[in-house]
Formats: sequence, structure tokens, C-alpha cells
Amino acid sequence: MNEWMKAGRVLMLVCMLTGLNAAFASTMSIRPPGSSTSPDGSSDSGVAQVAGTLELVATVIKNEKLEVSGNAFGGVDASSLTLLDSPAGTYGLLDISNGVYRYVLRNDAQHVQALGPNEVAQEVFNYQLTHASGARTDVKLTIFILGNPSVSFDNVEIEFNDRSSDANPIHAGNSQQPGQIMRGQLSASSDQDWFIFNSLGNEIINIALCPEGTSCMDENSWVLYVFDADQLAQHPHEDKTYPLRWYSNDTFETLAVAHANHPYLLYNKGFMRDSLVGIIDPCFGNRRTVDIGVGPQPKNYLVLISSPLLRDGEDKDCANGDVVLKRDGPKLDTDNGTTEEYIVAYPYSDDQYSFSVTRTGADPFAVLSLLSTQFDAVGRRASVPMLRANNQLYAVELEQVVTAQSAEAPATFAIQSAQLLNVPAAADPYQATYNPANQIVRLPQVADAQTGALFSVELLLHPANGTLTLLKAEPIPQ
Repeated sequence: MNEWMKAGRVLMLVCMLTGLNAAFASTMSIRPPGSSTSPDGSSDSGVAQVAGTLELVATVIKNEKLEVSGNAFGGVDASSLTLLDSPAGTYGLLDISNGVYRYVLRNDAQHVQALGPNEVAQEVFNYQLTHASGARTDVKLTIFILGNPSVSFDNVEIEFNDRSSDANPIHAGNSQQPGQIMRGQLSASSDQDWFIFNSLGNEIINIALCPEGTSCMDENSWVLYVFDADQLAQHPHEDKTYPLRWYSNDTFETLAVAHANHPYLLYNKGFMRDSLVGIIDPCFGNRRTVDIGVGPQPKNYLVLISSPLLRDGEDKDCANGDVVLKRDGPKLDTDNGTTEEYIVAYPYSDDQYSFSVTRTGADPFAVLSLLSTQFDAVGRRASVPMLRANNQLYAVELEQVVTAQSAEAPATFAIQSAQLLNVPAAADPYQATYNPANQIVRLPQVADAQTGALFSVELLLHPANGTLTLLKAEPIPQ
């Protein structure tokens, strides 16, 4: 980021790499009014009302918690809101839409990164609430910025990644540019999250689940599988199921069958053996990393996160026995009992998990992809050939709408056109994506048509007006 900020030409490039207009901004969700929780579900705002004024407080953390949201009305019954200060703060950006405020820390700004682990900065935004009677309430929103030396999170899971074809792209850097850390959350014990990354070959790729410097409340709650993408395409298992029977104890006659396809069940029953190249299984030891050796040819890999299952061993945990459990079923008559087979997650956690991908070889994003966003510095336009938003694909044309920017000022952009593509969504590590959980648009690879320089870019969508603001632009070493 520092290298980018020192180069005026590169700055102009990055400033144009964002935008979504109303053509598909209207398809994106906004948190409803009254929500006072952050994207991870925790409450971040304290409210204190004093004689016609309202004070709201929220906290973000350098490198760890980069955004916070809450109810901009703070429980006050008002009909409208007027922002009195600029939404572009010293340390981050404020967006207020549909009664909800969202503050995003500009984590890569030099003065943010300069905050030490015991330092605290703050900035204040003032606005007014107007009541139906015409009375007004002055609001003071204070954002505290805490210094934190931990590793930066580069992205958050997009929840529609329940199949390998919808896998979230990962831009994993080489040893000179440490690997990306992903955060995600299993919405249910049966949920599964897919990710995709690639390699140029001739390297070792290290994958760590809940790596040092991250926070996983219960490290035993997640299983991480790594697949060879080509082998998975040839030997798919996602649509396979394993029968769970209800049968008679006397005759063993099958009375009914439930078809289950939980990933950990399929793994234990041998359905993944043709394509699985590595696994981190908390049921067997404390190993939290796996190394993948890549041959001489480029290769795509898929990562799957699921919950483990309870086993029927004597210790009643997931370290011994079969994952198919049995219990007494309904009796057919007074003398004929039945047995039901079932599975249950052990344990299941809806807390966030994290994992990192680090490589020893060259950054694959240093090689230009057909899905790269192309930027024309002379025409001040950029073309995104394929962007995934809510599981639909768009071809997008971008144009800068604010021309005068400094190295520290946020840039705002819009889209000249957004064409819906009549092609099925497919996983690709270079594909641009929109994350409705945090309104982040990621452009994994952006190429300057004149210089050939490559960047990875993240932008914040403002659904109310269909514009985006630059959050991050990282040079890709070539």
C-alpha cells in the first residue's frame, strides 16, 4: 500500500477500480433499521441520552475488526436524519443508509498502521435527528480506533458459497507477501463453505486453520478439507448421499431411509478419496496446519469448511467410533422395537472461524488472467469482465466520478454500465465478487493497460446511491 501511495500514476489507477450502479445495487441487502450489531453479531454501540442530545459509541480495531454498524437513530423516534460532518473521516468512512450507520476503517492508511498495540485514536461524526413535531436531537457518534499488531484479515466469506461451483476466490500471496486470512461462519451444523485458490506450480502451500493471531472461540468446531479442483470435477461427491436407516430390530427390515450428505459423513464413508489432498481434522490431535506440495504445472485447489460429527465410541466424542449413531426408534408393536440411524455435529459453533493460505513460490496473480479488470489510464475507464453479485454474473464498465484525490482522501466511483451475463456462476480465483455481509467488492486482479502493473483492490458499496469508495489497493509483485 505504501508503494502505491507514493506513485501518482498508480494512485489514479486504483482510484478508478470500483463502482456498482443502481442496475444491481438494488439487488443487495441492507441491514434493517433497529439493528445495533456488528457484522459478526456482537453489540458495539453504547447509548447515553442527555437533555436533547444523543451519544453513540462504537469501536473498530486495526488489522482485526475493520468495520462496525448500528442503529443511527439510537432508539429515538425521529422521522429523518441530516449528517452535519463529512462522511470521510480521518481514519475511516461513514455510511448511513435506511437508518443504519456503517463505519469502515481505512486500515491501510499510514496513520492507521502507525497506531501501536496500546494506542487509541478517535473521530467524531455529528448529525441531527428531526422528529415529526419538528423538534431536533443532536447526535454525536464517536468511533474509537484501537491499535492492534495482529495480522490483517483480507476478506470475509460470502455466504452463498455452499457448493464448489460457488467457491469464494482467495488471493494468497507468496512468502514476500504473506498469505490471505479468510474469516467465515457456519450458519448451521449442515452448512458448508467453499473457497478456491491457485498455484503456478513448483511450491509448497501451507494452510492453517485458526492460525496464530486470529480468534476462533472453539478450535475443535471446524474441519478443513483441501481438494484438487481437477480431480473433484472428475470425481464429484457433493451430490452423493449416504443412507441412514430406520429398521426393525427383529428382522432388520428397512422401514425408511433418510439420505444424508454432510461432508464429514461423506469423508468418513470414503466418498472423497479420489480428490482429497489434505485435511485438518480436529477429532484426531491438535494439528492445525496442512502442507500441499504442488507439481510443475499450474493447479487450482478448493478448500471446504464443515463441522465434525459425533462418533459412537466409548468416550462420546469425535475421536473414536463411527459417525453414524443409533437410537431406539418408535415401536411397531409391543414386541417389535426399531432402531434409527442419525448424525449430529460435535461440536457445532456459529462463531467465526479463520484460516490462512501461504505459498513458497511466485504469486499466481502476477500472471495476467482473462478475468482481470483492465484499466485505461488515458480514457479513465476500467472494465470488469465478470463480477459475481448475489450469485449472478455481470460485465461492468467503471468511470471515475471524482477526479481530484489526494493520497489520503477516499475516492468515489460509479458504473457506466452493468450487463447481466447469461452464463452459470463458476468458481475462479480471479473472479471479482460482492459480499453482502459487509458490502465489500473485491477485484482480485486489476491491470494497468499502459504499465502492466497489477493490483488487488477492495471497495465499499453504498447501496443507498449505488456508489463505491476505495478501501484497499495492494500491489501484486511481478
